[in-house]
Amino acid sequence: MEIEYNIAGRILAKEGTRVITLAEILASPLVVNGAAGAATCAADLTEDMLAAYCKSVSAQNACKVYLWKDREEYGNANVFNGGSDYEVVNEICFLCIYDCGNEVARETTDHWNEKIDAVI
Repeated sequence: MEIEYNIAGRILAKEGTRVITLAEILASPLVVNGAAGAATCAADLTEDMLAAYCKSVSAQNACKVYLWKDREEYGNANVFNGGSDYEVVNEICFLCIYDCGNEVARETTDHWNEKIDAVI
């Protein structure tokens, strides 16, 4: 089985929307010096690390920030005709939203969270 991560976010500032990249998150002192140890890849980033980063960026920019981590596990799935297909067999999606440093939402779902579609 193969696991794929998609981590990104958006800063919704008065000056406009800006994308948050994985590289930016991994370079953050909050992630590098976190209590759980330094994260070096998407798989290392915990929900708590992402929420702390989101809260910090939101407070620093005095705006709303969305941050998400989508984990897709690929494997063989049975299909209608009795064969198999290589596709997503398990998905975990974490989303956190902070506005001016205050938590608006923090949730984990077993599917793509459609709230993310509003900002991508």
